Amino acid sequence: MPKLPKPGLRNIDGQLLYLEHAGPLATLTPVSKVISSETTEAGQLVEVVEFPFYGKALFIEHIIMLSLYDEFIYHETLVHPALLTIGKPEHVLIVGGGDGGALREVLKHPVSQVTMVELDRSVIELVKRHLPEVPSGAFEDGRLRLIIGDGRSFIERTDEKFDLIILDLTDPYGQAARLYTKEFYEMVKRALNDGGLMVTHSTGLHINRRTFPRIYKAITEVFRKHAMARAYIPSFTDEWTFSFGSESIVPSELSIELLEKRFRERNLEGKTKFYSPQIHPSLFKQPVFVLKLLEEDVPPSTDSNPAEVGNDHSL
Repeated sequence: MPKLPKPGLRNIDGQLLYLEHAGPLATLTPVSKVISSETTEAGQLVEVVEFPFYGKALFIEHIIMLSLYDEFIYHETLVHPALLTIGKPEHVLIVGGGDGGALREVLKHPVSQVTMVELDRSVIELVKRHLPEVPSGAFEDGRLRLIIGDGRSFIERTDEKFDLIILDLTDPYGQAARLYTKEFYEMVKRALNDGGLMVTHSTGLHINRRTFPRIYKAITEVFRKHAMARAYIPSFTDEWTFSFGSESIVPSELSIELLEKRFRERNLEGKTKFYSPQIHPSLFKQPVFVLKLLEEDVPPSTDSNPAEVGNDHSL
C-alpha cells in the first residue's frame, strides 16, 4: 500500500482544501471557511469547516463525523429502524453521539429517558456553538441524562438495563477499536432488557470491505439474531453499514404494516427527511457480493485482534 499524504487542511494553487483519508483512498474537498480548529481537553483535534457543497462539517482527528448536507441520512438510519422494532421503548442508551444527531432522532419517540455516555464534553460544547442545527435543542431536553466518561467502562460496570443501546462512535481505530469487539458486544448484551436491541454503525461498505465483515461477525457470534442495513452517505464517500443484534427481533423482520402503525402512533410523519416505513425494507436488502462478504470465514473483531480501519488494505 502506498503511503497517503498527511490529512488535514491544505492550500493548493491558492485553494484551501481538506484532505481526508477514506480507507485506502484520499479525498480532497474545497473549503470555503474554517470555523473552528482546537484540541479538546480529551486530546482530540476537533475541526468545524464549511464546504461549498456539503455546508458545515465536523471532523475529529481528520475524519469526517458529519456534514449538514446529509447527516440526517446517517442518524435516521441509525435510530428509527431500531426504535420502531421495540414496541414500547422507554430507556435508551447512546454511547458516543456527541454531535447530538442521534439524540435528536431518539427524542422524536415517546421514550422516558435517554442516557448518553460521551467521552469528550468539548465536542458537545463545540457542536452547540458551531453546529446547533444538528442537536436542535436536544441537549436541553429533560429526558436526557448526560454522563461524561468512557463508554466501555460504563457498560462494563452498569447494573442498569436498556431497551435500546445505540453505539454512535468514531471509526474503529486506536482506542475506539475496543468498542467494536466481541467482548464488548457481550457486555452490551448483558445491559439489554428482554426484547432489547443494539445497533452500531459498522463502517463503509466499499472502502472498509475487510473491516465491516469482521465487526458483523463479532455481532453474529454474540446475538441470536442480527441484521445489516445500508445507506449511501455522500460526505462519507461510501455506502455506510449499520449492524443490529438482538436475542428476540431485529428490524429486518418487521412488516410494513406494523412499521406504518408505530410510525403513525408516534407522530413521526413529517419529522424525518430520509427514513420512512416504505424505504425500511430496502435498507436491509443486500446485493449478492455483500451477502458473500458476510458469509466469508473471517475472524471476528476481538479485544486481542480488533478490526481497525487503518489496517484495512482491501483495495
